[in-house]
Amino acid sequence: MKDKPRASGILSLFRLLVCGLAGLLPAFAADTEYRLVRIEPAGQSVRVRLPLTDVTGKVRPKQRTPDGYGEPLAPTKTALGATHYLEWQIGYDTREADAPNVVKEIQFTRRGEPKFGAELSKLLVDALRLGIISTNDLLRERDRLAKLAEATLEEREGITTERTPLDPRGGALPDGFTRWTQKVPQFLRETEHGWIQIQLKPRQRGVGNQAMVYVCLPMAQALTADGKPRAPGPARTKETVFYDFNRANAGFLLDIVRAFALASKQHNEDMGQILGKILATAPARKP
Repeated sequence: MKDKPRASGILSLFRLLVCGLAGLLPAFAADTEYRLVRIEPAGQSVRVRLPLTDVTGKVRPKQRTPDGYGEPLAPTKTALGATHYLEWQIGYDTREADAPNVVKEIQFTRRGEPKFGAELSKLLVDALRLGIISTNDLLRERDRLAKLAEATLEEREGITTERTPLDPRGGALPDGFTRWTQKVPQFLRETEHGWIQIQLKPRQRGVGNQAMVYVCLPMAQALTADGKPRAPGPARTKETVFYDFNRANAGFLLDIVRAFALASKQHNEDMGQILGKILATAPARKP
């Protein structure tokens, strides 16, 4: 009989834990949803929803700097305006068939692993359906792939390290220490609608460097949910903003395709498969 109070206490504690977890799940789901990039048609545009305060995710607000790399910032404490931008590490595929922004019609294989088109692939598919870009545009990009494959940056460029003199104003180093500087090349394509960065970074798995593509979207062109320009000012907690791809900036969208094709041979090959799938499934043009 002495065990009954203990059992009752354990049961009560279990119920409290279950109730607590049940209360946390909606908040966790909302936080996960906020962090996602969402791509959907909106009238005659393809609209991209981007998180504004997720400073550790694929989309990060930055202050533009002369070196092009940008300076990370605290968006809720910074009056975001003309000198700021969102750096989006855009992708074009996923292993998950039910992932956000997936295009199940685009399936291809990379090194024996099945892939589905996503993000950039969805942008292209939606833009084609809306008439923002044409099949001729995609054919031209596909025709460029072979030439770009001859000069891909991941295979041609590298990160170098060299011994460099000390700044005399900083004083001498202790005996036995010398100064070395690492030089990391970066490649930019700038337009009035935004710019694209290709950066070389050490591989997270394996040896060597990998080329990463970032789409940089000026805060001056960020929109609110109703399609109006976002007013300058600090970000609200979990604020999202929007960017529209339409006929006015269709060339910028195609620049992203070109950036991946130039970044590495693997990206170039993937672009060929994705463009081929899109063209194969595109509606036939009327005579």
